[in-house]
This record gives sequence, C-alpha cells and structure tokens, in this order.
Amino acid sequence: MKKIVYVFSAVLLFSLASCVTADRNSNQSVSGSDSKSSAIENILNRKSVRKYSDKAVEQDKIDTILKCAMAAPSAMNKQPWEILVVTDKEKLEKIAEIAPNAGYSKNSQVTMIVCGDKTVSEKFWEQDCCAVTENILLAAEALELGAVWCAVYPFNEKVNAVKQLFNLPENIIPLNIIPMGYPFADEEPKQKYNADKVHTNNW
Repeated sequence: MKKIVYVFSAVLLFSLASCVTADRNSNQSVSGSDSKSSAIENILNRKSVRKYSDKAVEQDKIDTILKCAMAAPSAMNKQPWEILVVTDKEKLEKIAEIAPNAGYSKNSQVTMIVCGDKTVSEKFWEQDCCAVTENILLAAEALELGAVWCAVYPFNEKVNAVKQLFNLPENIIPLNIIPMGYPFADEEPKQKYNADKVHTNNW
C-alpha cells in the first residue's frame, strides 16, 4: 500500500512540475509574440507631434532615447553621429528664431539636434544620421512622448545658424532638429500604406 502511495505521489509531483514548465514555456512564447506585435504597433502608431504639454521629460527617458538612437545601423559601423540635447529655454526659443520650421522647439521640454561628422564618414553620414533620427522618433513614441523631424541640412542658412548658435566644429553638420515632449492632446497616426507603391520583381 505504501508503495502505491509513493508511486502516486511521485506521479502527481511529476505532473505538477510538467504543468509549471509548460506554463512557463507558454508565457515565454506569448511574451515574445507580444513583444514583436508591440514593436510593429509602435512603428504604425508613430506620428509627428508639434504641440506639447508643460510636463517635463524625465532624464531616464532622455537617456533611453539616446541609447535607442545610437543602436542605429551605420555604414561600416563608423557611427558618424553626434547628438545635441537642448533643454535650456532660451536656447529652445532661439532655435525657433533661426529655424522657423522648427518653431515647435520653443514649446518643447527638450529638443535634440542630430548632427553628422563628415570626417568620420564623408559619403554616408546623412544616411546614418537619418537612421538615428528614425530611432529617436520611434523611441519617443514608445515612451508616450511626441516628436517631429524638422530639416536643417541641406539648407546652408539654417546649417550655419545652428552651427553658430551652438559653436559646432567645422566638421560637424546639423542634419535636423527634433522637438519633443508629452503631447498636448491625443493625435492619431496617418495611414500611409499604399499598395500602388509596391513593386515585386520588376517595376
């Protein structure tokens, strides 16, 4: 009788262990799936946000965005980017003066200026810094912030004005200005998918 009880107990414990393991594996599978879905959802939800609330952007979120920015790919891994983070209110207002298309900076809590070092990668700094910019925009969206891409390069007047305002070295070229902050109001992303722009195997 005792042997039967021992055997039954062993089988029960084994069954419970198997259930726990299966449950953990199931959760891991769902978690991984959710993670992929969240990444795609984040891309599709990204939008240009131009009005921000007065709520300050936390430093840890700024740090996260910068880490995401520099996770971008670059030609031959040269990483020719430099990122200027602006939180000073006077400088934010000055940005709006010298680059009217980036006037949203004066109402932002933080503005990032993505720059390229042409001595590091003369041919590909623009493409590499564009990849950085997209990562910044996607990271901001994921952190419930709003941001907008405002061009500086290749407009010489804006490039020179930004270089002068921030004392940029000669070899550093400002590509764009990205004002950001907590959105003033809820905004919906634009539906941009167009099947007519997809060409398979030939034009």
